[in-house]
Formats: sequence, C-alpha cells, structure tokens
Amino acid sequence: MTENKIKIFLADDHKMLRESLEILLSQEDDIEVVGEADDGIEAETLCLQRKADVLLLDISMPRKSGLDVCKNLSYSYPELKVIFLTMHKNEEMLAEAFNNGAKGYVLKENAFEELITAVRKVMDGEIYVSSVLAPVMLNGFLQNEKSNKELSGREREVLKLLAEGFSNKEIADFLMISVKTVETHRANIMRKHNFKNITELVLYAARNHLIEL
Repeated sequence: MTENKIKIFLADDHKMLRESLEILLSQEDDIEVVGEADDGIEAETLCLQRKADVLLLDISMPRKSGLDVCKNLSYSYPELKVIFLTMHKNEEMLAEAFNNGAKGYVLKENAFEELITAVRKVMDGEIYVSSVLAPVMLNGFLQNEKSNKELSGREREVLKLLAEGFSNKEIADFLMISVKTVETHRANIMRKHNFKNITELVLYAARNHLIEL
C-alpha cells in the first residue's frame, strides 16, 4: 500500500545518477520514489508538493545550493528528513550540513552500499553518516570539545583572581575593564568547565597551579 511506503524525492543534477538511484530504491517493497529534480529551486518546490518523507539531496546544485534548500525545508517542513548525497568529505561541509538541518550524510561513492540503511535510520529518528566519515566526525567533535574548554588568557587571569578571593569590582579595577566584562568572563569560565560553585573553581585553580592553597 502506497500510504505505508517511505516516499522519497531525488534531487541531483546528474540524470544518470538519479536513474540509478531510482532503480536501487524501487527494489525495496516499502520505498517509493515520488519525484525528482535537477536544480535546487525545483527540488524545494516539488518536494513539498509530492509530500515526500525523505529528500535525497546533492550539496552542489544549480540555481540554489543544497544547503540553502535543506535549511529552508527544515524550517518550513520539519517532518521532512533530508539526506545529503555528496562527494564532499571535509569536516566543514559535514558540520554545515547538519547545522542546516540534515539527518543524513552519504558519500556518493558509498551510495549503493549505504543508502537504503541511511533512509531507514533517519526514518527511525536516527542520524546517519557514511562509515568512512566517522574519523572526520570524531576529530571535529574532539576539536570542538577542546576549544570549548580552553580558557583565553584574560579568562585565566580572571579565574586566578576569583580563586584568590577578589570580588568582581576589585578584578575590574585591577584589570582596568568593566564589571560587566568581568561577569561575562566569569560566566564563560563557569560554563566551559561546568563549575557549579566558586569552591569548584578554586579547587581547579589549585590543581592547575594557578594559585596555592
């Protein structure tokens, strides 16, 4: 029954690839290809008209970028699952795809092995990324974690003075900055290291030899 099938819309500017993907997808009893487009504007319009469940979308599309299409559709049609089908393997593009609302990211070179799995995963509410990109994704996550926890030079100065018992006003006067700026630095320090109170901050400063207890 058509009502129970996963409705897929194909958007890629290479006709032969669309035809190959349609053959692949049509072999599945619970999947139906409901339309296709060869540019971004057409993809955005027709995908909504055909009431697709999943949009398979290239990033590099004529007339309108796949990233822009994904961003717009994720806002206006949040039920739609967008899976990017692309040649881009870099960390920046991967991050941008998910920041724009994608639920899946499949490399074209792995499409015939991974696409069916990707469709089923995103329909189950999961995120799917091509297996060969796992190291790239992990590296990006670790870099973000590291940068999110690293304190700037000024934040380290503020942390040291806070740990030594100085008030926000005293720190502001000492560093010749506004009290509001000190409060901002203090909030960033507490957030980056998940300090729940000033005692945890003092212990951190002592462990890292910023102060002596």
